[in-house]
Amino acid sequence: MRGYQLVSGASGVYQAEEARISQGVVESDHTGFNGSGFVNYTNISGSYVEWNVESAAAASATLGLRYANGTTANRPMDITVNGTVVSAGRAFNPTADWDTWATSSLAIPLKSGTNIIRATATTAGGGPNVDQITIS
Repeated sequence: MRGYQLVSGASGVYQAEEARISQGVVESDHTGFNGSGFVNYTNISGSYVEWNVESAAAASATLGLRYANGTTANRPMDITVNGTVVSAGRAFNPTADWDTWATSSLAIPLKSGTNIIRATATTAGGGPNVDQITIS
């Protein structure tokens, strides 16, 4: 697994296709994604994408998760940092189609050293397609 980057005041971008993926696949069949692809979650509860983020110091940061949801239903996910849920059942509402990307942002705590950020689908519909996270 790749996805390590030092965060110290500057923005860090972490591609989903370089993260740890459980019950999902890397695809590139929709337009507008960054990097070499995006993660299409398997349509089950518990599928996830997990990134390792290195931080030079403990800090509060903003997590931006870029996603597409071409369905007509919300595809909620639990967002955890270092095993602690920081946003339970966070809404990832429909975008216009699978080629339209949106960003959901929230405040997260980072510790000094390695931080594990996970986005886990909470319904049988799975998660949205995930392109990347940005830490700032």
